[in-house]
Amino acid sequence: MKFRCDRDALSDALQTVQRGVSSRPGIPALTGVLIDASDDGRLTLTTTDLEVSARLATAAQVSEAGVALVPARLLADTVKSLSDAPVDVETDQSQAHIRCAAYEGTLRLLPAEDFPGLQEPSGTKITADAGAFAEAVHQAARGASHDEARPVLTGVLIEVSREGVVMVATDSYRLAVRELVATADGEGKAIVPERALSEAGRAAAADEKASLEIFVDESQVAFRIGELTLTSRLIEGEFPNYRQLLPDQHESRLTISRQQLLDAVSRVGLLARDTTPVRLEFNALGVKLSSSSPDLGQAVETVEARYEGEDLTVAFNPQYLADGLRAANGESVRLDVRDGLKPGVVRGDGDEFTYLVMPVRLPAAVS
Repeated sequence: MKFRCDRDALSDALQTVQRGVSSRPGIPALTGVLIDASDDGRLTLTTTDLEVSARLATAAQVSEAGVALVPARLLADTVKSLSDAPVDVETDQSQAHIRCAAYEGTLRLLPAEDFPGLQEPSGTKITADAGAFAEAVHQAARGASHDEARPVLTGVLIEVSREGVVMVATDSYRLAVRELVATADGEGKAIVPERALSEAGRAAAADEKASLEIFVDESQVAFRIGELTLTSRLIEGEFPNYRQLLPDQHESRLTISRQQLLDAVSRVGLLARDTTPVRLEFNALGVKLSSSSPDLGQAVETVEARYEGEDLTVAFNPQYLADGLRAANGESVRLDVRDGLKPGVVRGDGDEFTYLVMPVRLPAAVS
């Protein structure tokens, strides 16, 4: 294999496919990037850790077609450090020879035959706007759990219909639901690992003008963003029935500046430790936030806002509430509350994003 490639293009491609590089040293082949140089002047770079795979094509001057498996991170770091000049790569049976300006180096190859074969994208095809997809992932994925004891909750449910896509994530303490306008050639649903979906979201955010296609079948999901294809295994299991948690009406609603409430929650929440929540007292003037800790002290802050409903006091985990406020769009948010035992519902501009956060029972009133 022998090719010449622009330094920046090769470096960017290697950095991108590192999303799929394994960190498990027990399987050496999975720490490599499979480089396939074809006669039509394209390099296809592929990585996988058996859960998530990344494949990207880039242009190159190929003088000798071939395939080689090169240590991914070492190659990426090497190319990134090179001068701004064309990079020449030539491989023999055991090494990759790299030349750029005055630099010459070699990297020992990994056995390409040990690299696993990858399944091509198939199944239900969805087409969506890359920028909207990136925003939807940013909003929905934050609700996923990081507790491996319940694998289903570490993923994001994707429901596909001909009207669009719904993304849902929950860790039992909060629930994030995001509707995405899209076109699909069928229906289906899948539980996608949060890591894989977030990687796809970051790739889409980096290239918002790129075309975006999603393929969902019974065992895997693939995201094709421009020249990049990310593939992931699905999580098996039954996702909780989230629809029964979504309220069809609200009893009390606070309409407030998103940033002002977020800042207040963050400030008052500094004194909330472990299981200590932030207490929100709603009244006609707005909302009063308070928290206290026997070891640290107490904090109180009032934010003026429009409130509809009876006076009410609810307590929330400040981090969970802040996550929902950060994810919401727009200058103002609506916080719907019913009582101290039912979820609070955060919505920004529009109704495409809904964020539920469970209240915390207060053992005693905060003074």
